[in-house]
Amino acid sequence: MRETKRTLMWYEFYQDANIEEHLENMAAKGWRLEKIGLFWHYRRAEPARVRYAVTYFSESSEFNPSPTENEETLLEYCAAAGWDFVAGLHQMLIFSTLREDAPPIETEGAVKLEAIHRAMKKNFLPGNFVLLALFGLNLVIQLRAGALHWSRFLSDGVQLGAALMMLALVSYFALLLLSYFLWFRAAKRSVEQGGPCRSGRSRFARARQIALMALAVVVLALMYIPAALQYGHGLLAALLFFLCFYALLGVTVRGLRGWMKRKGVSAWTNRLVSTGLAFVLAAAVLAAIPFIVLRAGDNGWFGGEKTETYVTSHGSEWTLHRDPLPLKIEDLQPIEELPWSYELTEHWSPFASLREGRQVEYENWESLDYDIFDVKTYFLYRACLRDYLRTEELIGLEYNAADEAPWGAEVAYRLSMDGEEMNSWLLCRNRRIVRIAFAWTPTPAQMALAGEKLLAGA
Repeated sequence: MRETKRTLMWYEFYQDANIEEHLENMAAKGWRLEKIGLFWHYRRAEPARVRYAVTYFSESSEFNPSPTENEETLLEYCAAAGWDFVAGLHQMLIFSTLREDAPPIETEGAVKLEAIHRAMKKNFLPGNFVLLALFGLNLVIQLRAGALHWSRFLSDGVQLGAALMMLALVSYFALLLLSYFLWFRAAKRSVEQGGPCRSGRSRFARARQIALMALAVVVLALMYIPAALQYGHGLLAALLFFLCFYALLGVTVRGLRGWMKRKGVSAWTNRLVSTGLAFVLAAAVLAAIPFIVLRAGDNGWFGGEKTETYVTSHGSEWTLHRDPLPLKIEDLQPIEELPWSYELTEHWSPFASLREGRQVEYENWESLDYDIFDVKTYFLYRACLRDYLRTEELIGLEYNAADEAPWGAEVAYRLSMDGEEMNSWLLCRNRRIVRIAFAWTPTPAQMALAGEKLLAGA
């Protein structure tokens, strides 16, 4: 039979009434609180009716090497009144008693509410407002980058997953702050009417955390599945490495903070060293990510494609790819026996897929480029088609309606510059958009074969 238990606390820091009720129910089942932190620790005991009291003291801190003089006075006062100190977290102190006649620690609702709000303003509110602003800014940056090319954004599961994760975090911290201010307003109204500093359970607390966990699973799937398809399972190892590093970072910082606290290091020094170490290590990992990803890609750590290096007669060095392409130049016309590069880049998400094909030889710079974009819904298809057309307009080019019959497409557009037609087209069928650019002017027969291969299955 287990003698100890660890659980996550579902209630918020300021929900003293809910926490007291929970702890009293746990004691009635034979579990007494011992320690609080990320997890709440309980030890088995005889089931009993135990009263708990949660109070807030602004001078308390996890960085203090020992209780302050005023905190010692509070603990002595509570002990004299029959309340035993159980555990503390930040500015929250938890007491318990078996005495039915023990007087309440705080009797005035206004005083209790002011203590809670003062504690929230010291840690909770500033930190969460900063995190909300940082994640919100990150989300805006990602959406602005995606707005430059929605088809790429919607089809890139990693980028889309990162944006959805930022959205989840923004929603989480926004609801966290909103739930506190709703609680504070209800508690303040109760105090003003002569009642206690208490309100009902937070309408967001449990639902918010469950929803965030579910969304996190979905987002991780969005990030991992397309990346694994493209790079292989080696990328999962890299992602797990960074996740484990940040978990180790948290454990290291907490351990260092606890060690300095036990050694009597001042709160100011403890806070400075702990925060500085966390910042330096996190910044070092962020700076290392691009280097690791580039090295991994260059050396095939993710199980990527095989390539070879080619040096032209002019002394230029290029990487030749050997990917299977749905359409090659030799399908359309004879080609010279030169080192050709065949590169196919694929992006996938539950909303869309994008295949970018490129065949090129670097001696005479003959090439064939095309994108094959498939989207799941007609609404997104229309938006992405406008994006393809608008993107070219931004750089002084223009797509005009063209004859779709040679391609076997439903709609076709041809790119022009200053009224002069270029050898680049947009082809549309169902919810597929194909952008293709030739280094020559294709014949009707070549158009038909290219349309047959690139629009097949649309």
